Amino acid sequence: MLENNIPGYLVMMAVSALLCGAVAALSARKEASFPAGRAVGFGAAFVALGAVLGLLGAKTLYCLFMLNHLYHMGLGAFWTGLKVEELSYYGGVAGVCLAMWLTGKAFGLKARRAMNLLVPAAALMAALARFAEYFLGLLGTGMYLEESFFPVAVAVSWGDWTEYYLAVFMLEGLLSLVAFVLSLVHRGERCRFLRTLFYLCLPQVFCESLRDSGIKWLFVKPEQLACFLACVGILFWYCLTCGEKGWKRFWPALACVPAAGLIVALEFALDGKIPGIPVPAAYAVMIAVLAGLAVIEHIAVKRCGGTVRE
Repeated sequence: MLENNIPGYLVMMAVSALLCGAVAALSARKEASFPAGRAVGFGAAFVALGAVLGLLGAKTLYCLFMLNHLYHMGLGAFWTGLKVEELSYYGGVAGVCLAMWLTGKAFGLKARRAMNLLVPAAALMAALARFAEYFLGLLGTGMYLEESFFPVAVAVSWGDWTEYYLAVFMLEGLLSLVAFVLSLVHRGERCRFLRTLFYLCLPQVFCESLRDSGIKWLFVKPEQLACFLACVGILFWYCLTCGEKGWKRFWPALACVPAAGLIVALEFALDGKIPGIPVPAAYAVMIAVLAGLAVIEHIAVKRCGGTVRE
């Protein structure tokens, strides 16, 4: 049986944090011309604040999502315990974003400058945190597979036989690495932070659909919903700052309405409530919808001048 390896998970998270601190320090050294000592302090402050606020954010959002469960469990038991299945990954992301802002404030940087400097390190941390789910048993896995191999699937031994489950956490980690690379490509752009956050959240709408574990409200996955709403919010911000007048400027955000409706219908189909739609076809359409939103994001950024260098 595949069991949690908490020591292994903590070691990988600690090594990942050190690596991300080094990336943050390098960004400060190269992009903000910080002296070496100040750059190291900048990276260390981000790692320390990110660890504390990331954990606090992960527990807080889980608490908000699962109030009914916590009512029976007791808030005292929840806040004094530390179980990986009682943490929200995206609450952790929110906590790290707050840590980015506070780190910048402590070092005298404006909010946008700080967020843009630190977002590559944060995106790398997002990817490594996903890969670390390898040590958390079935937490980051999806559907049962007849036969497969790592990194496509993880093997679970049950005595004399072995089962295979889709390693969704590996796909999530790889897609987060893509967002990390994009953050490097967008170096110096005014919307670097928002663009990286968009591409961290957008593919997770698909990945959260693949995961069997996680927070659920009946058939609704609130973390999947949170990722989609984050993308909508970013597109809406682009619309507000594009400098155009009238309602036509909001078309990128309004395009999310039919996209949301289609994704909801696809989730119903995947849940068996709409018969006749094969699972591969449903996922193919979902990927196409999300790819369309990525194209819209690119157009929206150009309209608001987000590709202009700082």
